Amino acid sequence: MSVNNNQDTSQDPDTGAVETTHAVQSTQAPSAVVAGLIVDELLRLGMVDAVVCPGSRSAPLARALVQAADAAKVRLHVRIDERSAAFLALGLASRTRKVTPVITTSGTAVANLVPAMVEATASGIPLLALTADRPAHYRGTGANQTIVQDRLFADASVVEFDLDGTAPVTKATAAQIRARIDRVVAAMASGAGHLNVRFVEPLVPDDDSVADIPEGRADGGPWTTIAPTNSNNVAAAAIAANSATATGPANSASTATIDISRRTLVIAGSNASHLPELEDLPTIAEPNAYAPAHPVHPLAAGTFAQIPPEQIVLVGRPTLHRGISKLLANPDIELTVVSEAENHGFGVEFPDVTANARAVVRHVQTVGEQDPQWTKICEAASELAVKSVRETLTESIEAEEPLTGFHVAAALTDSLRTGDNVVLGASNPVRDASYTGLPFPGVNTYAGRGAAGIDGTVATAIGIALASDREHADEIRPPRTIALMGDLTFQHDSAALAIGPLEPRPENLTIVVANDAGGGIFETLEAGSPVLRGSFERIFGTPQGVDFEGICQAYGVEHVRVDRLPDLLAQLHPDTDVDGIRVIEVATTRATRRQLHHKLAYNAEIGVLDKH
Repeated sequence: MSVNNNQDTSQDPDTGAVETTHAVQSTQAPSAVVAGLIVDELLRLGMVDAVVCPGSRSAPLARALVQAADAAKVRLHVRIDERSAAFLALGLASRTRKVTPVITTSGTAVANLVPAMVEATASGIPLLALTADRPAHYRGTGANQTIVQDRLFADASVVEFDLDGTAPVTKATAAQIRARIDRVVAAMASGAGHLNVRFVEPLVPDDDSVADIPEGRADGGPWTTIAPTNSNNVAAAAIAANSATATGPANSASTATIDISRRTLVIAGSNASHLPELEDLPTIAEPNAYAPAHPVHPLAAGTFAQIPPEQIVLVGRPTLHRGISKLLANPDIELTVVSEAENHGFGVEFPDVTANARAVVRHVQTVGEQDPQWTKICEAASELAVKSVRETLTESIEAEEPLTGFHVAAALTDSLRTGDNVVLGASNPVRDASYTGLPFPGVNTYAGRGAAGIDGTVATAIGIALASDREHADEIRPPRTIALMGDLTFQHDSAALAIGPLEPRPENLTIVVANDAGGGIFETLEAGSPVLRGSFERIFGTPQGVDFEGICQAYGVEHVRVDRLPDLLAQLHPDTDVDGIRVIEVATTRATRRQLHHKLAYNAEIGVLDKH
């Protein structure tokens, strides 16, 4: 790379301030070179998708990604809303499990990424906030779009790095940039990362040329190969991994021996990994956990409060059912937590909300033989819970009662087939799906249970659908992606349907909206108690009258509205043709929610107690 000693002076178009660099300078703008290095190293680290939001300061990154996309090295997605863009990247990364950047300009654009970053870190998804920033000397000057953004995400990310892209690039500094990116991505094994890059004028070249960047490793791999860490402190993780107290598979301290002759129940929480050692044990699983070989319905937790297990093995994060939370808090039940996280002392969490865990380990092994009587109790409790759900639904249908979100979830789960992707919104939909059949073998289920927010669900579903479409690009019709959400969740993220005509679009995405005109989840919570109804509707029910058909028309998305179960089942039939994105709006009620839940719980518990 040729260099000169000329002083560079350029004027910022927004502030009029003059940027001056007194240093040996490349014949090319530092911003273009730094951006090219970042994109090249991310490609070496496995990046297959990137999401770009328009902006001036981020122009070097945007141009580098466009050039990579033109060379078929990455698939590019452009979105005008940073929050939706971040959740789109989250959905893509959820499916691919590869680092997926979302690129923004400086200022409030960066702050709009916070919700998705929170969810990504809580769920262990490799979402990278790749944010453009202004030179450091702009701070405190009143310069436009200048905020303190290099530590903006704090605990919302597992790693934060600030990179100075204002100085001329040499081979030595190029190596440092590549190595830093490698460190960021290695730390992102446990969640979101943030790379904040300071760019200097000029942000774009005089022509459409490609920046000439110092070469990376000749074998096409990353500059530095780093073992993934589950710590938000790379250095601390490295020290711990090489210390005398470090644990691994061979260390007995990291392995719990479970005597399954004792009454044993497995709780598979959100994103729980399948452990072959626990395969034959009765398991209550959340919808986005693995599908167990011996499933136990979550409503059976009420029975176990009366006929408790002696020990529980917890895998993943329990996020849904209060009955299960009560079991985990029972001091008379020995609780073992299986966590894949390392170096817990450096900020990585493990699921033990009640502080009742006897041990937290990385591995388990089993000894002994299962108690046949306990197995029968688990099976009976689960069968009764399933029967309670189906009978309650049947009685409601026969009485010609209005549909609820519970009916919608049951119709959805009944329509699923192997290979389908399901995305579940927060609040009622994910809980309803848990009661009506998920997790389902052969169905890929996703739910934002990290922070359990309702934001970004539409964008996340679009990202998952796009990633799935690419995996099945050679097929005439890719697998279905079906997203189930409530009306508030859809309304909250409806702008994610704004996909430009030049952008990749999902080929087979159905969004099912259970529209009960408000916040149905609160009907089942303490705030929905009959004695508190006077203030309920305005501040919890939050009634809405949004025209969802009009929203869909505005974005050019197919819309269907149904209010009868047969019509819904027909729309959800696996052979129904879907061309792109389709929204099915189902007219539902929340008025009977509280009564329905009480009935389910009562029937599921009493019957078993009568038998035993």
